[in-house]
Amino acid sequence: MSIEPHKTAEADLKLLHSMGYAQELARNMKGFQNFAISFSIICILSGGINSLGQGISGVGGAAIGIGWLLGCAVSLVFALGMAQIGSAYPTAGGLYHWSSILGGRAYGWLTAWLNLLGLVTVLGAINVGTFNFFIGAFGPTLGLEASFATQATFVIGITVVQALCNHVGIKFTARLTDLSGYLIFAVALALTLPSRFTPQPMPPSCR
Repeated sequence: MSIEPHKTAEADLKLLHSMGYAQELARNMKGFQNFAISFSIICILSGGINSLGQGISGVGGAAIGIGWLLGCAVSLVFALGMAQIGSAYPTAGGLYHWSSILGGRAYGWLTAWLNLLGLVTVLGAINVGTFNFFIGAFGPTLGLEASFATQATFVIGITVVQALCNHVGIKFTARLTDLSGYLIFAVALALTLPSRFTPQPMPPSCR
């Protein structure tokens, strides 16, 4: 039983070398850069701009009074579950590796494909949301109208740019995530602080 993992590791190493890859884990990103990636993925600005109006128009104030509480509670449960698994299986393989260890290769395969499907779907949704924001903010000025052709061209173009940025390398991506992290902090403060210090008018019933 003790020989099998060793043979598997050797086979994996030979397979990587045959494809031109070295078996290494380069930790080129620093602490803030790792934080900036997660902070950009769960960006409060994009969520607020794209989703706040939908929530308010759908259920009113309950979108914040109830939705935020439920959303935070569900996210906390997932975070605790991931922390428990990560502490027991501290590997760099990701979700599919954990699923393979816990449930077998079938669960690992299913998890990997569901994760890929989710990433592709989220990327498409974000790019479509970016188009809607762009066309609403700058469309009239640039003489652009929301149509299928315009949306398809915009989404394909921004997806190609994203692919090129990832292809350049992790250092360039790290610089972009650093910029994104600082930008999110700055814009969030700029939008939040004025409302905290601006005196609010009294309702007519209190005058």
